[in-house]
Amino acid sequence: MITEDGVLQIFPISGLITKYLNTFEEEFKFIQNLEYIRNGSNFRSGDTYVLRHKELSKINDFVHESLNKFTTEVLRTKQKVMVTQSWSNKNPPNTEHPAHHHPNSIISGVFYFKQNKTLPPIQFFRKHALPEFEFKIEEYNNMNSHTFLLPMIDGDLVLFPSTLWHGVPLNQGNDIRYSLSFNTFANELGSEEELTQLKIQEDGKER
Repeated sequence: MITEDGVLQIFPISGLITKYLNTFEEEFKFIQNLEYIRNGSNFRSGDTYVLRHKELSKINDFVHESLNKFTTEVLRTKQKVMVTQSWSNKNPPNTEHPAHHHPNSIISGVFYFKQNKTLPPIQFFRKHALPEFEFKIEEYNNMNSHTFLLPMIDGDLVLFPSTLWHGVPLNQGNDIRYSLSFNTFANELGSEEELTQLKIQEDGKER
């Protein structure tokens, strides 16, 4: 029995924000010293598998622990995802990263090495289920906005569906913004009972 009004949110987009609690000065130096190439209006590392380096092994462990937390506690599945590609991003002053999403990935994430209030936050865009009609909005919230700015700080990690459009506004500060992004996929999806099972790796049995 309904006794009071409540806001109904149907199929909300789920993500996870978590914090790396250890120091990462050495890892940050490693990221800074990588070779960077122009990537549109920002820069990315030429190496697109940076989490495979032993210098980032602790960050890699943290990323996978966080992914497991997201899949088990938020998505409520025992099936796991693994990092497929990972690269670092460099946004000097007067650079930005236009809106984009990550094809061929299930969950994407960004870990922040250098992020503060003077640097632009990650910006999410509502590209799905766009309304056919527009009201004149008096006060914006999570349900009527087309964009969402998410402030982060050093050591934060955000996970989100790879289909979610996102970008970085123009860096109008004096510092260089450094982050690490990654994509994921699963080696198993679906259910054998429901005829939706997908196994990427063969089980070794003859067919």
